[in-house]
Amino acid sequence: MQINEIRPRLKAELDQWFIRQCRNTFDDYYLYYLESNAEHDGGFVIAKDPPPNKDYKLAWNQKIHKGATVEQNYNELIPVINKLPILDV
Repeated sequence: MQINEIRPRLKAELDQWFIRQCRNTFDDYYLYYLESNAEHDGGFVIAKDPPPNKDYKLAWNQKIHKGATVEQNYNELIPVINKLPILDV
């Protein structure tokens, strides 16, 4: 993942999260990441369940805040994402 892709990707993930969260308010969503290495680029997803690819790891031990807006969650998650080892090697 390139550095200039992080912010728009997070916004897109949160926009999709918001739709899914509104459909079922009881679901819990988490931020997962895939570390960059020589074999593949890194990235992140917001998902209810861990991704099928076992290389994804939990990025943050808290749920995405259901009562917060997309913008509020964005502001809370951007410092977390900036510390993840997801940039292309």
